[in-house]
Amino acid sequence: MLKLPNHKSGIAMPLVISFIVMAGFTNHVFADNAKAGSASSLDSIQIYCMAEQGGAAEPDASFTETIIDLAASSDPAQRVSALSQLAEKGSIDAGVVEKILQTAIQDADPNVRGQAVYAFAQQGCGDLFVVLEQALQDTELSVRLMALDSLGADERSVALLKEIVEDEDETEAIKDLAAMKLESLSTSSN
Repeated sequence: MLKLPNHKSGIAMPLVISFIVMAGFTNHVFADNAKAGSASSLDSIQIYCMAEQGGAAEPDASFTETIIDLAASSDPAQRVSALSQLAEKGSIDAGVVEKILQTAIQDADPNVRGQAVYAFAQQGCGDLFVVLEQALQDTELSVRLMALDSLGADERSVALLKEIVEDEDETEAIKDLAAMKLESLSTSSN
């Protein structure tokens, strides 16, 4: 049960609670408190990776075991290493990739989440745009930058880049990178 701090004013706390309930934020608030500080917008994403069709190489058991061990490490640097290696499409079963990315995309460490976003984009799993769109809502700048960098040249990505550039609430670093990416896309299409 969530314990609320005691306040001297008997009206302030019930007023705040009423506002939260009326605004519909109770599930969000309680979920965030239950997760003990996980501030990722990627917590609700479901990763789906399809096995490659046709002439795909048999999964390499040794490589797979190494990646699984690194991904399960308590050391975030080891988990980042696993994801860096996953970004290179190696001989690993799609189901294993899916499980590792699912865990990593929800990791408490922003470096792991950022690398998971990059690996996800490189692997071409599921609906890339949905994952990138959610990653752009992450509280950590590094995760958002990785998502922004992973956006493609398709119409949806270009529209999202334009939205970011025009968003007054967005950080300058994100807006600048979005503007540079848009400029790069427009010069490469000419």
